[in-house]
Amino acid sequence: MLQRILLILAVIMISTSAHAGDPDKKFVDYGPASKLITTQVHLMGGGSTVTQNYKSIYPSIQNRNVNMGNSWGVGAKAVFGLRDWLGLGTSLNLMLNHYNIDMAIVGADQSSMSAVFINNHNYTFNIPVFISFRFNVAHSVRWNVDGGFFYSYGFAGRQKQRIFRAEINEVDELVPETQNVTTDYYRSDRTLFNVFNRDDLGLHIATSLDFGPHLTVGVQMQYGFKNSATSNGTDRPSVHNLNMHGVLGYRF
Repeated sequence: MLQRILLILAVIMISTSAHAGDPDKKFVDYGPASKLITTQVHLMGGGSTVTQNYKSIYPSIQNRNVNMGNSWGVGAKAVFGLRDWLGLGTSLNLMLNHYNIDMAIVGADQSSMSAVFINNHNYTFNIPVFISFRFNVAHSVRWNVDGGFFYSYGFAGRQKQRIFRAEINEVDELVPETQNVTTDYYRSDRTLFNVFNRDDLGLHIATSLDFGPHLTVGVQMQYGFKNSATSNGTDRPSVHNLNMHGVLGYRF
């Protein structure tokens, strides 16, 4: 979905570039901002996942897949106009994120094997702070490029574990076992491999096009610098959040 949004934005940029020579508005206008503060509300849709090092620190993992899941959000944004081409902005977003992991784990003595399926979802408050570079593509089209940092706080979530285990016992019989566990996502010692921290801090990058007086269409990416995992043992897992969204907004 994000690839389609990027393609649409690229086509719009190319199709409108011929009008960038509008004598009423320069592509980069160094004059004062036309509005002191620009506000908008928006909807967000895309995907969320994590980067992690589970396989490198747990030798028993033979195969591991981390699958991006759906991510949805709603929020509001405000940009203070330092100049027409430059703004300082922030937003407040409420996010619902999903991702899942599947893996195969073989016992150290090769006598057991487990298939593990983990489904994660969490709710976060997300607050980016960024510098916005603004370019006048056409008479009624403005291109925004935002760069900065974000802070997020996770206030709720669940992890669902399904574990299918088969073991050869002392008399060479294959003994199957199924285990289902549901636990809180944040600060729970029952989550698999590590405890998840609530807060995160990282990079925020976004780009969007403003059409006319109200419509905004864009994309954004956020990558967490902070390790979201706290070890519940002697190992040191490293987990970092990654989110990508399309944004549809209404400017006031």
